[in-house]
Amino acid sequence: MKYIGIKEAASKWGISERRVRLMCSEGRIEGAIKLGWSWTIPSDTPKPRDGRELRKYKNMNIRPGTVDVDKLSRLSEAVPITKELVEGKVFDLIVRRSLSALLSYSGYAIRDSDIKAVCSGKIVPTLSLDMHLIIVNFRSVMRSFASHKEPWVIKDMKSIYSRLMQGIDDGAGEFRDGFTRFSVRGEEHIRVAAQMEATLMQYELSWRHLHGLIAASVLYAEMLRIEPYEDYNELFSYLMLSGELMRHGLLPPIFEKDMQDEEKAAFSLAIGRGNYADFTAFIERAVESSYKEAGHV
Repeated sequence: MKYIGIKEAASKWGISERRVRLMCSEGRIEGAIKLGWSWTIPSDTPKPRDGRELRKYKNMNIRPGTVDVDKLSRLSEAVPITKELVEGKVFDLIVRRSLSALLSYSGYAIRDSDIKAVCSGKIVPTLSLDMHLIIVNFRSVMRSFASHKEPWVIKDMKSIYSRLMQGIDDGAGEFRDGFTRFSVRGEEHIRVAAQMEATLMQYELSWRHLHGLIAASVLYAEMLRIEPYEDYNELFSYLMLSGELMRHGLLPPIFEKDMQDEEKAAFSLAIGRGNYADFTAFIERAVESSYKEAGHV
């Protein structure tokens, strides 16, 4: 594959070298690699969309709701996100129970004991090879969030999905070619790639500066609304939710099989009216359930 530098890319796309560098640092240029102080870009990479073009796809007028900041601060201080924590029993329980619920939401009837067995390194004859891999990959990605502290960019999201699908579809990672599953407040459906770029731009400019739980809740709702991939969107969306929470020092939430109806109702209100208060409260309670398991609520 042929690569070009910042100067050549700027000339090719008709934008400034400074703008190209900024988009590289934001992860908006597909395949860009940093070598020392400079960037190198695949020569066939298309010009990224202009931020002004993406503004019309932003999810405007979001009312995020409130959280108990003091309580969450105390909990995050009591249970710091460390390598030891994510390799321990409490974190494993959070992962297994949530994964079991998420798979049930997607129509997979898998016993909790079977997920526990796979996580213990055992083969469960009633489960397909793909499901064994999904379970193992999901836990692996969740554990990796202990070391992720930077805000998300597009390439991070693609990498997370690729790792979730490792051994199943090693070419996975690119967003599906189609439109968002749900529109925002009854407006037009947008192509997935354009909506994902707009969502990450809004995250960079606004959401990530909110309290960590609120930022995670809004990002999670957007991933559910867009459904950026063909398969396992519930799992991918939960991974993004958990990664954002852990980046802010909070435990991921415990989802239960009987919580789906409550989540759907709160989600409908969020994308239908822009009112995320119930959705944020739903996530906050699920996070507190994790701290109860850790013995700190």
